[in-house]
Amino acid sequence: MPPKRASSGSGPSRRKRAKTPSNEPPRSKRWAAVSASANADADYKTTWKNPDKWYSFVTICSPLEEEDEDGEDADSEGEEEEEDDDDGNDHDHDDDDEADIVEGGRPKCGKVDCLCFKPVSENPDHPWLVSQAGYRKYTTQHIHMSLRDPDNFDMCTFNDHAGYGALEVVQNLLLDYVEAADRGWKEQWAVCEGLALWLLSPASNIMTTIDDGECVNTTLCLVGRMFLDMLAQLDERSLVGDATDVKDVGTIMAIHLKVAAGVRDDGILEDEDNGKEGGKKFQPAHFDDAILSYANQRGVTLQGPEDVDELTANLDGNVELPKKGTTDPWGWNASLKQYEKKYTGLTGFMAKKETSGIGGDALDITTWSSSRRREANFERRDPLGRREMDAIKKGMVMQLG
Repeated sequence: MPPKRASSGSGPSRRKRAKTPSNEPPRSKRWAAVSASANADADYKTTWKNPDKWYSFVTICSPLEEEDEDGEDADSEGEEEEEDDDDGNDHDHDDDDEADIVEGGRPKCGKVDCLCFKPVSENPDHPWLVSQAGYRKYTTQHIHMSLRDPDNFDMCTFNDHAGYGALEVVQNLLLDYVEAADRGWKEQWAVCEGLALWLLSPASNIMTTIDDGECVNTTLCLVGRMFLDMLAQLDERSLVGDATDVKDVGTIMAIHLKVAAGVRDDGILEDEDNGKEGGKKFQPAHFDDAILSYANQRGVTLQGPEDVDELTANLDGNVELPKKGTTDPWGWNASLKQYEKKYTGLTGFMAKKETSGIGGDALDITTWSSSRRREANFERRDPLGRREMDAIKKGMVMQLG
């Protein structure tokens, strides 16, 4: 379960981690001088110190909301039972929850018979798998999103602030994938895992509501190309299959199919003629056809979502896969350059800042001036006091509870 979102009207709370040592990875030029986004990014990169641990695979409980036979949310029922606990010591329970959220960036889901973060060997048939780095990447995106939602700061900025904030989060993940190439395919795979889980989360849905539907469509097509580029890299290493070192490949592939189907229901990822051509030619708006083709042609069992058969029923799993050794096999690099040229400075423009490139932290409210935060705050006060800003300047991580 993702970190808890602050209810409307509540102010920011702080959960702080120690600043990373002086030998931390170089700070990305995407970030402002004072930025809680930069701190969250640096905190994630502490995983690089122990790759054997973080690139190992674990089981997780299904991140999808499940309903019981009566149509009630099973998780909600469990939460009600917890609230009725006989000891009545809600304060202690809340402290435990916060510790679970903060420690290692891995919140427990709270489900009965929870399988979260157990070695795959303990439950080899469990369908929901992920690397520990990939899950940490995912939870970090909830931090990034919380910093870009004005409701969390009792502020009214502009209607699509949170929606464009979610877009900025996704754009940063696209850039993370590029930068991760210097660390190797395992880190790039972690980015793909984190992005897949983030797009599966309801928290990301607000991106699809912004007033630039073409941008959303183009962005998600680019996400598809990025994942196919990753699969091509794995294919070069003969790592696309059921019996490889990438134990969750079937899970992450299935999540991408689930995401594509979900946004397509909302009118996104559709061609101009509202259909697709037949044949084996790759079509960016139907990248899920190519993902299924990898599964079919490389013997990958798609797992995780219970409706996998439904997700694949109307897909074309016969897209021609690129030959090994092909340069930019799915047009990821070329498409990214076009995307950066078209949407350079977009989120900065929405934030009324002069920026270049994509991603960054223009919509992160911690990067705004105190006077601007006061102007947008309901009570005309800065929701971030001196204590909060000093903590951010020291590299602490701000997470809304």
